[in-house]
Amino acid sequence: MFGDTKTRPVEEDAALRRIYELAPVVNGALFQIKKQAESGLTRRCEASATCLKDAIKSAKLPKDYTDETTEAVDALMLQAYMRATAAASMAAIEAGMEDEIERRAMKIKEARENLSGAMKYKAPREFQRKCERMLETALYSGGIRAKGPTRAKPLDEAPRPENRAKPVEH
Repeated sequence: MFGDTKTRPVEEDAALRRIYELAPVVNGALFQIKKQAESGLTRRCEASATCLKDAIKSAKLPKDYTDETTEAVDALMLQAYMRATAAASMAAIEAGMEDEIERRAMKIKEARENLSGAMKYKAPREFQRKCERMLETALYSGGIRAKGPTRAKPLDEAPRPENRAKPVEH
């Protein structure tokens, strides 16, 4: 009975000491993830987030602290994926307007991958709908101008008519 009361505060003190020791490292890692998220670098964010989560779990910190840090990391990951999805969608629309079909297809694929990542981190449903509309717009843009003659507009091989207009005198 007496052993339980003495060991419990010691365990709590040890946990607090670990939190104080690791807090600057965790905050620094969160700051790095935030900078990467603002740039939309999802792969780097994913690697940093996984490394940070593993480090927190292996440090045997209190559950409330690990949950709070995990929520912060997930929020940053959501931000990163949302930014990357929006940027890729806009790039796909621009590529479609410039009739670059291959680049448009690559950007649409990238946007869909990022959108699935955003949905994994619980992105709002409205964001998904907006991205779907942007991707649909990108799919329908571009690729409608033919480079040469078509059946509707064949090549005009007839000679130009002679100019018979009277010259204008001033």
